Parts: sequence; C-alpha cells; structure tokens
Amino acid sequence: MIAVGRYNATRAIHALREGPSADDIIPPINISVIYKFIEVTTPPIEEIKYGRENNPTVMRLEEALSAAESANWCLAFNTGMSAISTLLLHMLPRAKRIVASRLLYGSTRTLLEKMTGLNDKVELVYAGPPWDELLSTIRAGDMVFIETVGNPTLRIPPIDEMVELCRQVDCTVIVDNTFATPVLYRPLEAGADIVVESMTKYIAGHNDVLGGLLCSNIDTLKESIWDWRKLTGTIIQPLDAYLVARGLKTLHIRVKRSSETAMEIAKWLAERPEVVKVHYPGLPNHPDHNTATRMFNGLYGGVVSFEIKGGASAAKKFLNALKIIVPSPSLGGTESIATYPYESSHRNLSEEEKYRLEITPGLIRLSIGLEDVEDLIADIENALKASQA
Repeated sequence: MIAVGRYNATRAIHALREGPSADDIIPPINISVIYKFIEVTTPPIEEIKYGRENNPTVMRLEEALSAAESANWCLAFNTGMSAISTLLLHMLPRAKRIVASRLLYGSTRTLLEKMTGLNDKVELVYAGPPWDELLSTIRAGDMVFIETVGNPTLRIPPIDEMVELCRQVDCTVIVDNTFATPVLYRPLEAGADIVVESMTKYIAGHNDVLGGLLCSNIDTLKESIWDWRKLTGTIIQPLDAYLVARGLKTLHIRVKRSSETAMEIAKWLAERPEVVKVHYPGLPNHPDHNTATRMFNGLYGGVVSFEIKGGASAAKKFLNALKIIVPSPSLGGTESIATYPYESSHRNLSEEEKYRLEITPGLIRLSIGLEDVEDLIADIENALKASQA
C-alpha cells in the first residue's frame, strides 16, 4: 500500500498569502482584466497581463490548491467539467485508448463519449467494478480515468494497484477526487499522474460558486494545459476564485463534520425496516470497506446512498416528504441534499448498465451537510415512513 499522509491544513490556509500582494492577511480580489506590460523575461505562463490568461487572485488560489493536493502545480477552471474538457483537449491527440470506470459521473461519461466520437482512432472502454475487471483491461499506453469514490454507490477502486500496474506498462492515471477531497486522500501522493476535482462541491463548500481544478506533479503537462485554458477561456473568475479560497480554509473542518455525521446516519439507516441496502464505505459490509480503511484517514466521506423498499414510487414519496434535507443536485455543501440518481446523474445509462451498477429505482443519495445529526435523522425517519404510506 502506498502511504498517503495526513492533510496539512496549515499549508493550504497560509499558501493563500503567497504571490502578488503577499503582505495582505486576507488578499484582495483583483478584478482588473488588463495589467501594465513590463518588459521582463517572465514566461507567458507566469506573466500577468490579461485576465483570460492569468489573474493574481486565481494564482493565489492555485498556490493554495497545490499545497492542499500535494502537487507541483494546479490550474483553476470555471467548472469541474471545463477542467476535464481542457484536459481531454490536451490528452486526446496523444491517446489511443481510454479505460474508464463505469461509475464515472454521468456528464463525464457523456463528455468522453462525445469527444472520443470526434476521433475514431481513440478507443473508449468502460470496465469495473468489479475492480479486477478494470485492472485486467489496462494495457500499455492507456489513459485510465477513475474516481476515488464512485457515484452513487460509493465504490472505491484500489488506486495503489492501478498506479503500480501503470508504472509497469507506461499508462496515465487520472483520478477525479471530488468525493474524497484532499482531506481524505491525495491521489498524487499515491503516484497518480493527474487529479481533477469539482471545486463547486466540498472545496468551495457553500453551494454558491462553480469551479474546477487540475493538479499534477508532471511539470511538462502544465504549459500545454494552461495554453488550452487560455485559448478556450475556461479560467475561473476572480470573485469565484476568492470564494473558493475562502471555502478551502475550512475544508478540513467541514469534511470531518459531514463524514462523522454520515457515519451515524449510515449506521442508523442500516437498521431501518424501510431500507433494502445502505451504500457507505464506512460500514463493514461495503465491498470496498477494507480498501477505504487503508486509504483514508479514519473518515469515510459525507455521502450516503441507500435503497428504499417500494422502488421509484417510494423514492419520490421520500423526496417529497423531506423538510430539512433539500431535493437538489450536487453535493459537498453546508446544506444536506438528496438526489435521485436513477433519473438525474445516471438517467442516460441503459437499464442493463444501471442494474449492473446497482442504480435502482429506489436509490437515494444523501450529501450530508453541517446540520445537527438529530435533526437530519428525524427528517429522514419522517420521510421513510411517508415513503411506505
């Protein structure tokens, strides 16, 4: 097992003061689009002259993200999907074959299919879970795209095994770390090549800003990806970068609180007669519980999924009966949110694929926020009873 150390909140918080205007305790928001030209030998990737290329507020955020993710560099984007799109613009001309987890976020799967459809020389293969299938599918030179915690059944691939295999056969490992966040796990420390996250979720953490990141320890990647970001105009905007940076300061506290509450709720749900199955890696009966215990730092994340007796009708009654938890997309914010993957994030999958991935008509995904656990359990209990009425 490749060791991943504990998250360093001190570095992530104080790295925000590095860069331009470093004397400010709380750095300002730099909204200027243009900057005075200074004839120096600064490389374009580091020069500040036009807002589509660089911005002081964005660059400070990128320094802090690099500290949080244990990365040599990070680039910030206006959404998680634009980060992935920009990465694919760089990777696809070099790729011959992409191996992706079946549990990738639905929009990521759609994007991969549309972009590889533009180049019939690139093969797209879905594999795993089971994870042995994914490992046996990887070949030399592949681009492997996985998520630390798969949505919505929270399956966790053996990333260390994939990294070791890819070192032997020279393939690229890309990990979407959105659900885990750098607090639970930092894929680059385990040897992954590129990490991507939707900063809209836990890093920003307040459901009020969009953002995405790409980070790596491979220095030769940065300039090409930065150039694609410049050309496509996908840089995060200054106010958004400021809000993300503010959220980053409390990331470790929020992830710990939501993870601890999620564990309590998962244990409680496992005893409920209205519930068929609970998906949570902190429970011993989860298929990847041992992997999660080895990988993560004593926490298992703030998302719990569970299947309600009665299928789609019961699931929709449950959602309609909630009073505190809000039926809505997304995750990772201060407010608890419930989603219905069967008709939302994974609606474009075939019935056969949904069945394979255990995305049933009765499945609910909860993103646990920062409310008191007693209030959340009371809300869930009331909604469960209504689901069976």
